Order: sequence, then C-alpha cells, then structure tokens
Amino acid sequence: MINYTLAFASSLDGFIARYAEDNPFEWTSKNDQDHLKNLINQHEWQVMGRKTHELNPNHARKRIVFSRQFEKVQLIKEDIPNQYYFNPDLNQWHEFEKICSTSVLILGGTKIHDFFLYANLIDKIFITVEPIYFKTGIPAFSYINFHDIIPFFIEKGFSNNQKTVNDKGTVLIELNKI
Repeated sequence: MINYTLAFASSLDGFIARYAEDNPFEWTSKNDQDHLKNLINQHEWQVMGRKTHELNPNHARKRIVFSRQFEKVQLIKEDIPNQYYFNPDLNQWHEFEKICSTSVLILGGTKIHDFFLYANLIDKIFITVEPIYFKTGIPAFSYINFHDIIPFFIEKGFSNNQKTVNDKGTVLIELNKI
C-alpha cells in the first residue's frame, strides 16, 4: 500500500507562494527547510507539478512530475533514471502505482494538492505556517479557504497536532488520517 504525505509551507494569510515562480526557500525558515529535508529522506518518491520541479530540480531524487504536456508516462531526461512526466488526465492510475509502490511525498503546487485531495489519497499533511503576510498569492487548495483547512480535514477524520518550532512563531501543523 502506498502512503501519501502532503507537505507545504504557507504565509499566515494562507498562500504557498507570492507568484508562480516564487521559490519557498527564499522565505521559509530553516526549521521548515530542515523538516522538508527529513520528509524527503523518509519518502522514496516525490510528486509535484512541472513548475515546482523546474524551481528546484534535483537529479538524484525519484520524482513524478505531473504535466498535461505529455500523452504518456516518459522519462524527463533519458540520462536521468527515476524521474518521469505523468499526465493525470490521460494516464491510468495503475501506471503511476507501477512506478511508485511505497511512500510518496506530495510537494505541490495547488493543482497537485487538489488532485490528491479529491482522489482521497492523502494520509498525512504537514503545513508549516511562517509568520509573514503576502496579501495575495497562490493558495494551497483551489476550493478550500486556508482558514478552513484544519476543520475540513478534521471533519474527514484527521487528527490535528500543532507546535511552534522557533522563536519567530513558525508553526508546524500535522494532520493524520485516523
């Protein structure tokens, strides 16, 4: 059985980025970056959208990159094993599960979060809330207001644990499917 973990950082007003090419490593805390590294090391595969992949390429990591530009599952580059493009609109889910058979870390963006949410595949969620305001930007989910995320997942049967991880007020939220 595949375990799916969603992880993202957000501003206090609920945005995961200020604009499409915004790199979270420029505004997230060291605590969040260390937590993300630990999560990456704990999961065999990463799933993300094409823009997220292009912002932070890493040839050493196993990745499935969702993109509607490709009609079949294919290697991103022939000389890099274990990194694939996958079109969720055209490809059958069993093809995805042939590639990823253990643990998957979902890294975004919004459309990727939405896909796994509506497919009811998410087992665990980590949200790092950084003590900054963007006022506008890219939301974590298309149809869930940021301040409704925790009640939404509690209603779906998730437990909720929160802790402050530094002196600046960064909060780590962990939601687990019960």
